[in-house]
Amino acid sequence: MLLGYAKRLLALGEAAAAHLSERKVTGTVQIGLSEDVALAALPSAMGRLKRICPQLHLNITVDEGTILGERWKNGAFDIAIGASSAFDAEPLHTWDIELNWVSAIDLDLDPDQPLDVIVYAEPCSWRRAMFDALASADRDYRVTVTSSNIGAIRAAVESGLGVALLTPDSMSETTMKAVRLSDEQDGRLVVNYGLFARHVRNDNIQTTVELLREGLHSLTLPQRGSYAKA
Repeated sequence: MLLGYAKRLLALGEAAAAHLSERKVTGTVQIGLSEDVALAALPSAMGRLKRICPQLHLNITVDEGTILGERWKNGAFDIAIGASSAFDAEPLHTWDIELNWVSAIDLDLDPDQPLDVIVYAEPCSWRRAMFDALASADRDYRVTVTSSNIGAIRAAVESGLGVALLTPDSMSETTMKAVRLSDEQDGRLVVNYGLFARHVRNDNIQTTVELLREGLHSLTLPQRGSYAKA
């Protein structure tokens, strides 16, 4: 109950601050957003941007990171946020996002049996990171679900179909738990992400860049918690 009130108070405070700092910026900004950070970026950094610049039209495209990088190269966006490795450009700002191995909260994993894994469809940097980590841990595995949709990945995890890589924002504490592959590995992977923008920027793009950089603090690494062994 207190958490609900606290969230409402924080939202009201942010709304008041946004109103007081409202900027008279109009026009359209084309933004490419990597699907794997959309759950965190859309309600936080993007929401804050829209509240501060209510007259600014945001045309947001959410896509897989590698595809986003190709579209960026072809000039489809003014601004893009995604895995740094997918872009052939120098980012204005970078940060790390933590990925956790996650299973259903009631799923018992037998270390003597192949690990059932839920993977993202190609092309995907998370998929490659998953397979590299499994090989490094010398862990046998078998793919049970393949999907390019984070919602489907989460549903498969909650159904007990296997283990997937998810960000802390994508995890549900009531239905999921974090696990680790071995005693030597703590169960976390880190992926570097970047904020990219055109070299030549008008006022709309520059204002958007500045506000997004301020709002990206919520996407950085969280505090470490406890992990069960997979």
